Amino acid sequence: MKLNAVEEKIWRQVSQDLENERVASPDHVQRMTDWCQQLGPEQGADMESLVAGALVHDIGVLTDRKLHYLAGKPVAEKILRDAGLPEEKIAPALHVLESHSRYGGPDPASLEARVGQDADALEYIGAIGILRAVVRGLTDGSFNGRIGDFPDYLKNLLKKVEGTFHTEAARRIGTERIAYMRRFLERVESELGGKA
Repeated sequence: MKLNAVEEKIWRQVSQDLENERVASPDHVQRMTDWCQQLGPEQGADMESLVAGALVHDIGVLTDRKLHYLAGKPVAEKILRDAGLPEEKIAPALHVLESHSRYGGPDPASLEARVGQDADALEYIGAIGILRAVVRGLTDGSFNGRIGDFPDYLKNLLKKVEGTFHTEAARRIGTERIAYMRRFLERVESELGGKA
């Protein structure tokens, strides 16, 4: 993750605030921002707004995990202003935040918000997505911890992502990661069925 001076200030505050967060952890924010930096340029995104929005996208979990995409806006706005993000970049960055989640919030209405939503989705799938699903489910109570219930839990998570990518690059990467998850699910179901 390469950041300019303003983004470094945002990152310092966000990583400090999320230091003890297990789901919206600083490493998640870093990976999501990395995806934005990979996907954004080829789409022609305004990288200042996109990266700033990516860095603050999960700050609201500290206030309201379920509605973090709403709760985070005032906190993020202060972080962005304090860091010196140009005024005209703040609203677009906040739209990246409010529209990144597949669990609520407005549809992404800008190119930057669509890239941000794709970047967050790539963090939701693949091997890292499986690990994050377990941590998320145990943290927010959406997964009861019973291995026999895990296949249905993971299938429901996949339904949130499949067929929702906005950019071709994210769709290609996402298709491969989803295929991996499907193979993993087949193996779990096989083992649960008593097969080697």
